Amino acid sequence: MRKEIPIQTNPEIIKQSIERFSKPVSYAAFSQLTVGLYSHNSLLSMVNDWNRFVDFCRSRHVSPLPASVTAIRLFLESESRERKFASIRRYSLTIGLVHRLHALPEPTNHRQVHFVLSAIRNMKKGDATQATPFTRNHLDEMYLRLNKSDSIKDLRDLIIYSLMFECMLKRGQLRTLTVDNIQFSQPYQAALLLADKSYRLSERTTALVQRWLEVLGESYRGILFCRIDKHGNLGVDPLNDSSIYRIFRRASQLLNLPSHLSFSGQSSRIGAAQDLYKKGYNLRQIQHLGRWSSIVMPAQYLGKYALSESEQLIFKKIKSWD
Repeated sequence: MRKEIPIQTNPEIIKQSIERFSKPVSYAAFSQLTVGLYSHNSLLSMVNDWNRFVDFCRSRHVSPLPASVTAIRLFLESESRERKFASIRRYSLTIGLVHRLHALPEPTNHRQVHFVLSAIRNMKKGDATQATPFTRNHLDEMYLRLNKSDSIKDLRDLIIYSLMFECMLKRGQLRTLTVDNIQFSQPYQAALLLADKSYRLSERTTALVQRWLEVLGESYRGILFCRIDKHGNLGVDPLNDSSIYRIFRRASQLLNLPSHLSFSGQSSRIGAAQDLYKKGYNLRQIQHLGRWSSIVMPAQYLGKYALSESEQLIFKKIKSWD
C-alpha cells in the first residue's frame, strides 16, 4: 500500500537533500526522508536499492538525482542480468519514490522505463520461487527430534516452529510476542493472544510453552523469545529476522533437506495455509485465520496463481505514462 508521505516544499531543504541523496546515503537519512513510515526491513531494502543505483550512476558519470530516463533504463537492464524481476521492480519503485519525495518528476513513469520493465518481466517469467512449505509432517518430525533434548535452544526452537505453524505467525509478530500474549484457561490448555484474535494451542504446544515459561521464571514479563548464546545462556535481545531465518534453516539441516528445499521464515505460513486447505477451509477462512488483508497470498500459496494475479489488480493504481 502506497504511503502518504508529505512532500517537502522548502527549496533550500530540497536542495540540501538532493545533494545528500546524490551520494550513497545512510539508513538514518532514508528514514528521515520517508518520515519513519516504512518498516525497518523495507528501509534497509530501499537504502540498498538507492545506493546501488547511485553507484551505477557514478560509474557512468551521470546524475542519480534527478536521473535521466536513459540512466534508469540502462541500470535496470544491467541489474536484470543477475537479479530476479521482483528486485528489478523494487529498484524502479525506490528510484521513483526518491524523486517524488524531492518534488521532482518521476522518470520511472516514462514509457521507456515501462517498456523495459515489461520486457524484463517477460524474459524472467517464472523466476520467482516460493519458499518450501513447513508442513505438519515436518513439525511432527522436529518434535520427535527435539522434544526430549535438555538444550534450552532446542526447546525454544521447537516452540517457535509450533507457534508459527499453529498460529500462522509472521516473523514480525513472533519477534514482538511477550509472556502476556500467552493465556492459560486451564493447566493444559493455552491460547496465543494476537491483536483481537485468540489462537488455541494444541496440548503438545501448550506443554512446550509451560516448560519455556519455567525457564524464563515466574516473575519474567518481557519478550517471549530471546537470543541464546553458544553456551546456552539466555540473552536480553529479542530475535530479529536473521535469527528466525537461521532457526528455520536449522530445521532444514536437521531434516536433511537439500539446499534448494531449505525453509525460510515464511515457510510455516505457507505450510499452515496448505494444511488448512486440505482440511476443507476455503480461501476466505484461511485469509481470516492468517490475518491477510486479501486472498492474494493465500491463493499464491495454494497454487491458484491466476486468482492471485487477478486479485492483485484491485490494489494496483493505474498511472498515465509520460
